Amino acid sequence: MIRKALFITLFSAFIYYSVNAQVVPAKSVNIYYLDKAGDLALDSVKLDFIRVITKDTTNEDSYLVEDFYLNKKRKLVGKSTIPNYYLKREGIFIEYFPNGRRKNVKNYHNNTIEGDEQYYYPNGKQYFTGHYDQSQHQYFITTSKDSLGTSLASDGNGSHIEYDDDFKLIKGRGAIVNGLKNGEWKGNYNDTLSYSCVYTMGKSVFGTSISKAGNVYHFTNDNINPEFPGGDQKFGLFLARQIHYPAAAKENNIQGKVFINFTVDKQGKLRNLKIVRGIGSGCDDEVIRVLKLSPNWNPGKVYGIPVDISYTIPISFNLQTAGY
Repeated sequence: MIRKALFITLFSAFIYYSVNAQVVPAKSVNIYYLDKAGDLALDSVKLDFIRVITKDTTNEDSYLVEDFYLNKKRKLVGKSTIPNYYLKREGIFIEYFPNGRRKNVKNYHNNTIEGDEQYYYPNGKQYFTGHYDQSQHQYFITTSKDSLGTSLASDGNGSHIEYDDDFKLIKGRGAIVNGLKNGEWKGNYNDTLSYSCVYTMGKSVFGTSISKAGNVYHFTNDNINPEFPGGDQKFGLFLARQIHYPAAAKENNIQGKVFINFTVDKQGKLRNLKIVRGIGSGCDDEVIRVLKLSPNWNPGKVYGIPVDISYTIPISFNLQTAGY
């Protein structure tokens, strides 16, 4: 705890000089200490980066957002319409590698990405451009290049290589047609699992994965999300039956959404429940109490293997009903 307090003091001094250069009053600075998932860090061990939010002097409805790595190098810059750590993004956001080079550039409107996202290699060369189509629930690759700048795909046709976040592991490589995976793709989920999967226009058809121990798994769906027994509708009914509106929240007319994060482990058990964004007056505690009563979920699977998957969901409270 002393170590964390010392770090916060030192880093706060750095933040002071950073925002002071922008001539921003100290009282308008919000500083948040966040973990790798972007949630509030509970201790110094989980602390991954710092978010600094200041008032945008050019727009009274906007706030400047800057994230910093622990080495004080910039991690992200953009704007938000609210001054909280969970953000409502608006306009261009640029993320950076620890070496200071651009990692990606995205444009937001009403907290939703618009247009193509641009990604880069750690060496500064362009990696790929792509976008998510909400109506088709598909991610389309527009262009792709290797780390030397050689074109792999243009106008959505050619090949593509998927890397992990650190560019140390090839997660997959194969052909794309009209922006979607097509044909056989091969890659690695992590350093203990390799796979081969056949796609038809972005949809997995069948595949095989092999663990480091040599165990073989066959699958048709490459990515299955965790699910409450019976699906979302049953989950909504479970919440409606179990949640009791806290008396303090009723008396103070407290309404809104509680965002909770938890992990669905390989056995389907809910673990590591924590409130990401709450409304207080007993509502946050009530959400945790009820989710601890949840039956086991159907676990998520990646390439046929059950895996731990982190989830963040909103649970609404209003004076008429309380539910999903």
